[in-house]
Amino acid sequence: MGKYHAVIVGKGRPLIFLPAGGFSGLEGLNIAEALADHYECHLLDLPGMGRSEGIKGRVTLSKIAAWVKAYIERNEMEKVTLVGHSMGGGLALCFASLFPNHVEKLVLLDQGHKRIPRFPTSEFGPLGYAAPLINGLEYIWGHSFVKRIERFLLSSDGEAPEANIEKQVKVFCEKYGLKATDYIKRAFEENVEITKEGLRLMFGYYRLNLPKLLNRLSVPCLLIYASYERVDPKEAHKTKKAILRLKKRDGLSLCAINSHHYVHWADERCIEKIKEFLRGTISSSNEKAPSIH
Repeated sequence: MGKYHAVIVGKGRPLIFLPAGGFSGLEGLNIAEALADHYECHLLDLPGMGRSEGIKGRVTLSKIAAWVKAYIERNEMEKVTLVGHSMGGGLALCFASLFPNHVEKLVLLDQGHKRIPRFPTSEFGPLGYAAPLINGLEYIWGHSFVKRIERFLLSSDGEAPEANIEKQVKVFCEKYGLKATDYIKRAFEENVEITKEGLRLMFGYYRLNLPKLLNRLSVPCLLIYASYERVDPKEAHKTKKAILRLKKRDGLSLCAINSHHYVHWADERCIEKIKEFLRGTISSSNEKAPSIH
């Protein structure tokens, strides 16, 4: 596997945070700082999105899992805790489903309980309307097709990313009902370049059956999901149905946050629930966890 980029926060047991598409690993900075006394948190850029090198060729579940595993082996970790939001949660699910013996615990942030929509505009933007067609063509023609369309899909409006951060944060927070914080601003300040390998990751992710992976999971898992109550009735109804379809089993904990998709920025209870879920792992360590430096 190629180059990886991660920001490391804290000392202690290994934890990997995988962000949503379009964000760098710094999306998880508030989580990392909250856990820094007990965990060495690796805020990892997704392959082909940011400063981590992309996965070559057609992206599959097994290739995604191998990409995460290579990072773990490179850093000489035996067992890790994984925290993933949105697309990053999909990658974490891929790894946990194929390599459960390497997973201490898994935290999914609004991911895994619902199928990826046929037209995933919330994740892919306007491109989502064309996703079924483009996905089929990418699957058939692969690299040659992506090379033809990358100039159109990855085009920039020429404005420097840092020139309008305040406006981007304001629009984003208004859209998702969030209070603007330094954490959100830091995430937007990190310029995330999406390469053609990043595009192929998007299509590989689009093809995943996430509820199937979650229902087959054998590792302890906390799913913190957005209920959408009082913010989007239609999505709230879909969410309720999806949660009811999950198989009830030991090791799967559920927590609803009354918010949109970005649950870890919407409510402090999200961080507290993560701490509570991980507390057994922390207390099982014989070592005294050092403080962050």
